[in-house]
Amino acid sequence: MIAIIACFAITVVFLLVIVWEIKKSIDYDKRMQKLATQAQEVEVGDNRDFSIYETAVGDDGREMILIPEGLFTRGSNSGGFDEKPEQEIYLDAFYVDKHEVSVADYNRFRRAANYVKPSVPFFEGDHAILETPEFPVTGVSWFDAVNYCRWAGKRLLTEAEWEKAARGTHGLKYPWGNKILPKRANHAGKADG
Repeated sequence: MIAIIACFAITVVFLLVIVWEIKKSIDYDKRMQKLATQAQEVEVGDNRDFSIYETAVGDDGREMILIPEGLFTRGSNSGGFDEKPEQEIYLDAFYVDKHEVSVADYNRFRRAANYVKPSVPFFEGDHAILETPEFPVTGVSWFDAVNYCRWAGKRLLTEAEWEKAARGTHGLKYPWGNKILPKRANHAGKADG
């Protein structure tokens, strides 16, 4: 009889915990919806003027933009488990290349350093597109990227630096606002939403 009462009590506690978690989830969703309706969109014109940013040229001859020191919002409370929690962090100023490393840029490094050509073994599609000189280089490992950076007198960004440079400092999902705009991004598929 005591075992039955204990099982019943455990079941009741378990159900209460489930109800509590569901209520928290609903409350969280309501708060997020309220915040989303209050969020302001920042419009960035197509003819953006980067002249306000301090620039420098790296050893590889590529232009870099200074990302100023200061606080920014890192992470996302509405993202995946590895993006939570959203938090304000401080970063010192740093430089980032204005454009991605192109196939042509990487080939200059390969020739100068007698480095191996990257391969993309699982690419489905036209491999010739991977050789287009002005396209971003693909098929490089983390070690390849580090070696390119050393050759260029640079380093890879930290995850926090990359997020600040890519996202901006206004706490928005994207530098221009919270909605994805196909004309502002080069993306395909639904892997990240």
